[in-house]
Amino acid sequence: MTMLDQQNEYAIGVDIGGTKTLLALVQGNGTIVQQQQFATLPEQGVEDFISRIEASILSLIAGMPEAGKLKGIGICSAGVIDAAELSIVYAANLGWHNFKLGAILQERFGVPVILGNDANLAAVAEYVWGTQKQAKHLIYVTVSTGVGAGIISNGQLLQGISDSAGEFGHISVDLRGERCRCGNYGCLENYSSGTALAHIANERLEKREEPWTSKMVLEQADAGHLGALELVQQAAFYLGNGIVTLIHLFNPTQIIFGGGVMSSENLLFVLMKQIVEQRALPDMRKQVELRRTNLGKEIAVLGAAGMFFMNE
Repeated sequence: MTMLDQQNEYAIGVDIGGTKTLLALVQGNGTIVQQQQFATLPEQGVEDFISRIEASILSLIAGMPEAGKLKGIGICSAGVIDAAELSIVYAANLGWHNFKLGAILQERFGVPVILGNDANLAAVAEYVWGTQKQAKHLIYVTVSTGVGAGIISNGQLLQGISDSAGEFGHISVDLRGERCRCGNYGCLENYSSGTALAHIANERLEKREEPWTSKMVLEQADAGHLGALELVQQAAFYLGNGIVTLIHLFNPTQIIFGGGVMSSENLLFVLMKQIVEQRALPDMRKQVELRRTNLGKEIAVLGAAGMFFMNE
């Protein structure tokens, strides 16, 4: 893509969250030109949501220069999606079932629409606009409410037959562990997610005026609280071993971390890296960099828009 193309080509990225929806008009060089945000309010129904998202998209399009070309609209949504049908099959936090949002917007605006999940699209953002652009073998790992991964291999996003690849949080790290909400046992998400840290802390640690949160556990571990430290060590052990598995399976040059639990260089991140150093095959370990993302809170909209600029 030439510099002129980068200046004249745009895509719109949409990140649908449980409380708010963020939209951004993104230039071909990764610059966010304009943003829109509104309360998702899923309880008001899908027709109301469609009206508000269409109004926001129209506003972004109006902000494009006359010579600008809109390549498409990328949508990041939680839940089970059908990328081929451009449909949100089921989103528990939104109460949506078989919501063909992508198909509706494609018909309304006459441009291609792509639908994806947060981890996959974050991996795309890192590939297209990260500090090592076009790194052909990278993995983005999100550790937040849940755990997930987006995998770029040889410059291609691995999606699987039903766009479900990257369910990293549901690999078994304890074969005799507790049953997960997915039906499996001993899932990584049961030990290393923000939800797990808070849940285990409220079961095992001393009672407080306010319930333990993952943020509190991480802060107290950093401050030397022995109980919190033990939980963080356990989470780091399981996460680190999961990362070793990713390294051995995909042989990446980068594994990039994001999500609320990885928002700072905390003890969990440090201990996880130590586990990887101890357990990964030496030659493969030397080839991979483990770091936190620097793309900020806009990573999902950048990735959603970035789908239209991959390999250009």
